[in-house]
Amino acid sequence: MKQSANNPPLPFDFIFIGLGAANCLLLLRLHDNGLLTGKTIAIIEPDSKTANDRTFCFWATEDDVLNLHLKPLVSNSWDCAEIGSIAKQQINPLRYFHVKGIDLYNQTKNILGLNNVTFFTSILKENPEIKSTYYEVRLANEILYGYKVFDSRPPIFLPPQKNQSHLYQSFYGLKVKLATKKFDTSVMVLMDFNVSQSNFTQFVYVLPFTEDTALIELTRFGTEKLTQHEATPILNEYINRLGVSFDILEEERGVIPMSSSTIKIEDFGTNWINMGARANMIKCSTGYAFHAMAEDALTQMEAIKNNELPKRKHRGHRFAFYDRLLLKILDESPEYGKVIFETLFKKVPIVKVLRFLGEKTSLSEEVIIFSKLPKRIFITSAAKDILQQISTLPVIALPFLFTIITLFLSLINLQYISWGILGFGFLSVGLSHGALDHLTAKPIINKKQLVSFIIRYLFKAIILGLVWIFYADLALLLFITYSAWHFGQADFKEWNLKQGWQSLCWGIIALMIILFFHFEELNLILLQIPNLEFVNTLKRLSGNQILVLRIFLITGGLLLAAINKSKHILFTLTYLLLCSMLPLLVSFGIYFVGQHSLHGWRHLSLGLNEPSSQLWLKSIPFSIGGALIIIYFLLLSSSNYVGIFFIILSCLSIPHVFSMHHFYSKLKL
Repeated sequence: MKQSANNPPLPFDFIFIGLGAANCLLLLRLHDNGLLTGKTIAIIEPDSKTANDRTFCFWATEDDVLNLHLKPLVSNSWDCAEIGSIAKQQINPLRYFHVKGIDLYNQTKNILGLNNVTFFTSILKENPEIKSTYYEVRLANEILYGYKVFDSRPPIFLPPQKNQSHLYQSFYGLKVKLATKKFDTSVMVLMDFNVSQSNFTQFVYVLPFTEDTALIELTRFGTEKLTQHEATPILNEYINRLGVSFDILEEERGVIPMSSSTIKIEDFGTNWINMGARANMIKCSTGYAFHAMAEDALTQMEAIKNNELPKRKHRGHRFAFYDRLLLKILDESPEYGKVIFETLFKKVPIVKVLRFLGEKTSLSEEVIIFSKLPKRIFITSAAKDILQQISTLPVIALPFLFTIITLFLSLINLQYISWGILGFGFLSVGLSHGALDHLTAKPIINKKQLVSFIIRYLFKAIILGLVWIFYADLALLLFITYSAWHFGQADFKEWNLKQGWQSLCWGIIALMIILFFHFEELNLILLQIPNLEFVNTLKRLSGNQILVLRIFLITGGLLLAAINKSKHILFTLTYLLLCSMLPLLVSFGIYFVGQHSLHGWRHLSLGLNEPSSQLWLKSIPFSIGGALIIIYFLLLSSSNYVGIFFIILSCLSIPHVFSMHHFYSKLKL
């Protein structure tokens, strides 16, 4: 209602934005339960809803239809479905139901006429303003106020990720009357692919209402919408196969989004409720939504009746996965659409396919269904999807998952797989993220500057090498200190935590957990380092002292997590403790490659504003150089290669730490 200068706003009890199927069904359920009585209602809908502009179809059991209170709306139903010339089968206990759009609109208008309703034909001008207990909704020429709003505007989809697709189900249909009786009124044609595909997935859909009257519709799944100009000759050819003349009674056209992209939803509070397609009620792989909307109408009604927040049931993750796979195939390889659907219905009973598409099957049934489909294209699509899903996980999830996988592989004596993955990771990311230090320094514009940079870089490494030769214990202390500083700096930068003494403490804790939870292996490695006296000190530590040290490290980590309220620290502590059941080098490799190096790589990509592929190419010369240095020194030492590896790694690390410290001082994430 409008706000006057002297009177406060008088909010509507309910505002319905749009009078599509979702809001119509909800209004019917609210009326059936007396929840509109005495309420003030605003309907925002520019369309008069006087035409039979669409049909709504769904499959369900007779009991479902009764429980969802849809029986009065149903105009036709069929208990037999046909897939072109492939299959004609009974679908009991299911039936395929048809609802005329005009019947739904008229029933809704009838109940609105019995209540205190105000209609507004304009559209929303901008987002609502949230007041203390109500909403301010701005239309083109007026302002409304409402306590509870049901928003069924079309959804806005975010740009699709690499494993997502945005297609359209577009259709153009004719309701025809034949000169003679030709239709079997007990059978509807769900999909007939015996039409031109036009580089998309296209099929004809037939609903026979009488023996001489039917809706015959051409449907396209694709990135481009079907036009009347494209559909008319295909439909005429299809209908002419019946061999009789016909008259056109009605036309029907529409477009339904088939998108696995995320719907953009702005949170306006618990009393602003998205409905229909905006609430993700459309199954993106089929375009069907009416049954889901009818179920949701009951959910919303019960919530209002009990003065509770609605509890929408969430879709199973595996069905969303299946939908993404199919849409990606239809998007990238539309020529497979006909093959996939025809194979599916040829090898699996139609009723089971309908239950699968309605997300009513078990995992074992789904495995059997997928085993009947073209395997290569689905396996390829699934692999791409899984890789994309992994790439979008937080970096912290990757070492955690790899730790679990490595523990499992160790149990079945396949740990060499983990070693291979870590080796590849060290060469591709571990070395490479340090091989970009020439890009983080002052701009290098000629060979002379490049040579100067390399000389300075190697000079720092050689200095530490000399310290290892003459003062091994000091070199070890330096290595641990600057490694801890560098590890803590990278982690805290990634987690947006304050740099300083806490990041240093965190680096020390992470590194010491790796080392002191592998105490015996640590001693064996240190024994391979020449002239190191510190190993004798470690040998004198008792079991109780080591236990106290471990407890101290865990407590320190938990304290840092509590101070910073950081779940990332807790996750890292968890997988590092699980790594105590793995060899020391594997444990260190998981943290160094799976967390530290990936953090550093992401930071370099952002800070240098270059994609990973370009950075990797630029790192190759220095990565090869680092690898050759390591290999050279390892070949010189056959007995204490692990100790030599750590010495060489420490020498190559110290100039890298200086470079990254300079880089991090300027980087803003």
